[in-house]
Amino acid sequence: MYSFRYDEDETWAFWPRRTSLSAFAHGIGKTVIAQIFRRLLADVRELMNDLKDKMLNEKSLLTTKMDELLTTLESYSKDVETSDDMVR
Repeated sequence: MYSFRYDEDETWAFWPRRTSLSAFAHGIGKTVIAQIFRRLLADVRELMNDLKDKMLNEKSLLTTKMDELLTTLESYSKDVETSDDMVR
């Protein structure tokens, strides 16, 4: 694993530029990290909701098509006449 030395006035991209590394590590770090994850998870939640909607739409379409197939097969079975030596 790599390790880097930061000067006191350096900051990292995710926390506010006005906050030093020392202040981040010993002060507001937990709050900033919680906010970062909250934003990231909100984006993930939105993508998952989109995926869920697509899956539910596909399931609904499949259910409709299966119902149509069932209706067609039931209609077909009512129309079939059988006898001892032939099926028509």
